Amino acid sequence: MNHAVYELKADLMFEFDADFQHDPKLIPDFLKKIEEGADIVLGSRYMKGGSIPRYWGFMRKVLSIGGNFYIRTLMLDRKIHDWTTGYRALRPWVFEKVKGKITELKTYTFQISFLYYAREVDAKIAEVPLNFAERRWGESKMPGLESMIKTFWFVTRTRILDFIHSRFFKFGIVGFTGFLVNFGFLRLFRSLGLVETLSWLFSTELAIINNYVFNNLWTFGEKRIGGVKNTIVKFLQFNLTSAGALAIQSVFGPLGVKLVGVKYDALVLAFVVICLVLPYNYLMYNLFIWKTWKLGRKKAFDK
Repeated sequence: MNHAVYELKADLMFEFDADFQHDPKLIPDFLKKIEEGADIVLGSRYMKGGSIPRYWGFMRKVLSIGGNFYIRTLMLDRKIHDWTTGYRALRPWVFEKVKGKITELKTYTFQISFLYYAREVDAKIAEVPLNFAERRWGESKMPGLESMIKTFWFVTRTRILDFIHSRFFKFGIVGFTGFLVNFGFLRLFRSLGLVETLSWLFSTELAIINNYVFNNLWTFGEKRIGGVKNTIVKFLQFNLTSAGALAIQSVFGPLGVKLVGVKYDALVLAFVVICLVLPYNYLMYNLFIWKTWKLGRKKAFDK
């Protein structure tokens, strides 16, 4: 690929097997997708119209079909049906953008990681159906156990790291600190003799303050609110949008305690926060405070 881009000055590159398992008669279909605006075109065995050889053994079918299903599930991208296909057409700019990020070249990890990083640079990916044929020459390139482990580990580790660095994970961590603040002050106010409703009300407000500060500094750091005036205005808006959370906890908290008993207040609080408050807050913060979403349209959590 380096040679094609920098020596041959190619406008387009094809990757395919020379043993005729990849049908060269599909090349016009690839070119049509490129002309329609695609940056990468995949020959897909697992989309409608594609297939794998019937003569494949049971285990190979399980590994191939199961592997692609696992990858599609973790990558949260059902538009790509065949992550490991080696029949591809791609524009050179995509290769130039992602080549420095790929470290594994000897296993199917290359195919998967190439698509993963291509998505990160917003390459438009399309597919054409591929009926994977029986080879005319050569031998199977089916990877060994070590190669398979590397491939599955790349997918799993990559998605775990994506989640850890995602806004939603940060939001969850901040929410947990808010939970600790809420729980600690709930016990304190209750020990001071405040009625149950006021105890929940005041402890929830302190948790809201905690969440505003840390979400502004960390979760939504790239959209951080600065300046005294803006901070005050946004904090008031934050409290207004958090009124729903305040109402949720002030109603469902005491209700839950009444149903199951005071000794289970930690479980009640955890249930209310995780199942009701966090989803509500995340939606409100994205829509109104830091405005990373528009109504009717949201960005993926792992962005």
